[in-house]
Amino acid sequence: MTKYAGIDIGGSFIKYGIVTETGDILFSDKCPTDRTKPDLVLDALSGIIDKLKSVYGIDQVGISIPGVINKDNKMLTSGALEGLHKYDVSAILAERTQTKVQLVNDANAVASAEKWVGAAENCDNFVCLPLGTGVGGSIFINGELVRGRSGAAGEFGMTLMGLGKNDPVGYESASFYCGAVAGLCRIYNMKLGKKNFADWERDIKVILDLAASGQVEAQESLTEFYQNTAVLLLNVSVSIDPELIVIGGGISENQTIMTGINEAIQDLLVRYSDMSAIGFPEIASCMLGNTAGMIGAVSQLIKGDK
Repeated sequence: MTKYAGIDIGGSFIKYGIVTETGDILFSDKCPTDRTKPDLVLDALSGIIDKLKSVYGIDQVGISIPGVINKDNKMLTSGALEGLHKYDVSAILAERTQTKVQLVNDANAVASAEKWVGAAENCDNFVCLPLGTGVGGSIFINGELVRGRSGAAGEFGMTLMGLGKNDPVGYESASFYCGAVAGLCRIYNMKLGKKNFADWERDIKVILDLAASGQVEAQESLTEFYQNTAVLLLNVSVSIDPELIVIGGGISENQTIMTGINEAIQDLLVRYSDMSAIGFPEIASCMLGNTAGMIGAVSQLIKGDK
């Protein structure tokens, strides 16, 4: 049985483990991420790889990481990992650990895992949309991951919605309308008149509980958030025409939010007759949860060897 190291770098934690050639996890653990200090992130990754190498004898590692990864295995952007894209991460880690290192965009890793052993296992044409702090995205066509010219294919969080004349363009991106934290929390706090980010309510569960208790601002925020997300999903649908849209992130595990999004889609279809005639792809939640990044990074590592 061949074993690989899988690592998933998030804004709060680095999750890591040993994944088999059939997608099973034999061991997993995590450690905090110091996302503002690239040197410390690289040190942590080197230590993890050395540890897994000494215990399990692995010589290949797949790393799920935020940002755009180009065909040369280099980072063009690094998302929440501030400044990490300024380093040649794969080359540095390979030299330090004498291990083959494959970087995989985090959304592509989730989609690859769901295609391998998850919700999209029997589907060749699908889109994966992680809705977390912001919005990610990944596209599979005819069973193959679509990377595009620069590796940025599927970066739906960068699409623009309701572009105004004054705000910085980034603040009009889909992430700031549809991302669970950047989107829903932004809408809610703006309705309360809170312009200072330090004063924001950033716990989605609190907003859901307030809506359930009858707070008008929370209820209106959820309605707006659901419609924004439905619009994003509709735009993805008409652009890609997939059989399936797989929703990831913590949102996918919250039945209240998933129900709200689906109801907003149905309302949109009633109002948009052309789209109603075409039909809408199936919406499903990711099956693999917090393990998807590790599994998907290894999936792409194995695929690269064939």
